[in-house]
Amino acid sequence: METTGAAARFWNGWDDSAVDYTVRSLKPRPRIAEEGPAPTPIALVITDLDVGGAERALVNLAVRLDRTRWAPVVVNLSGEGALAEPIRRAGIACESLNLDRRRPIRGVLRLASALRRHRPALVQSFMFHANLAARLAAPLAGFPPVVGGLRVAEHQKRWHRTLDRLTNRLSRVSVCVSEGVRRFSVETSGLDPRRLVVIPNGVDPARFDEAAPVPRATFGAADDDFLALAVGRLDVQKGLADLLAAAERVIPARPRFRLAIVGDGPLRDWLDAEIAARPTLAGRVLRLGRRDDAPGLLRSADLLVHAAHWEGMPNVILEAMAARLPVVATAVEGAEDLVVAGETGWLVPPKAPERLARALLEAVDDPESAQKMGGAGRTRVETEYSLNRVVSLYDDLWRGILG
Repeated sequence: METTGAAARFWNGWDDSAVDYTVRSLKPRPRIAEEGPAPTPIALVITDLDVGGAERALVNLAVRLDRTRWAPVVVNLSGEGALAEPIRRAGIACESLNLDRRRPIRGVLRLASALRRHRPALVQSFMFHANLAARLAAPLAGFPPVVGGLRVAEHQKRWHRTLDRLTNRLSRVSVCVSEGVRRFSVETSGLDPRRLVVIPNGVDPARFDEAAPVPRATFGAADDDFLALAVGRLDVQKGLADLLAAAERVIPARPRFRLAIVGDGPLRDWLDAEIAARPTLAGRVLRLGRRDDAPGLLRSADLLVHAAHWEGMPNVILEAMAARLPVVATAVEGAEDLVVAGETGWLVPPKAPERLARALLEAVDDPESAQKMGGAGRTRVETEYSLNRVVSLYDDLWRGILG
């Protein structure tokens, strides 16, 4: 089969000095009939299958693959997670290895054994531990080509960056989830840009069209409040201190402003204590905890606010845009790809609560413009970040590698 696109140029060898390694360098090509009668076996390897952005991205990819072309199997390094069931419901084998991260050598050997059983023609891994294990296990399983998956700009764990750099050559190529992650991987992690391509996450807008808005009264907000929603793991990465500092600036100036925070994590107790201790925030910042009705919550809100210090490609921003919400976000990896400042929302520097507050005030004061931005965000999702487009990009990449 003749190969085209960025992946083919990489494997055939070429001068890459002028190549654009963004998602634009991997254009979906028209579907053509395969000559072979049997679909190609492929293994999708991931660290865990709990509910999260990378995990949902894998499920979306697996269940939408052309099954006349690909025969996917999912191998999960951890115990059974919530997302294993929808994979199996789609008729895809899903094996959970229950590996102990304290015994990495045994984990690599068990993954190699699983790959020998499934005999994939190619391995696509997602997340750091799965990337590392797949790269080391592949030589023990017949050397299937490995495609890594870089899902976040790892600002905290330097040892992650070191191991990624030392093992990256064991992958044919690695998929960065955003241009920001690709840039970070080159400039900070020291990875070879010739081995990196960008394929973003995608989203299905129909999930949000079909969702019924959650009644605001059920979580303490009034219908005439201006409701900003923050969704994500309660972790230092998400800029929660900046978010509260911005809310303290906005609430006295705009008393009908409410902030609802959705999620759970290690900063849960700290967040509760901070809200209770600050009179300005008590009763106006609402912590909703872990929820499974995100589409309905987004339909209930007026705006999404995302104050992260670093990211990969935040799925919640994609989802908010699909739900026609304007977005106020920090200009970090992934958010910079998604939000067009002045068109679909506001981008502000990270760790700058005063700038975050100013953007929120602008949104509260000009709801008509904010609504137009939400509509523009929906259009951007439909044209640039559809799930079909993302699947086509992976399809093109894998076919180019396999030739």
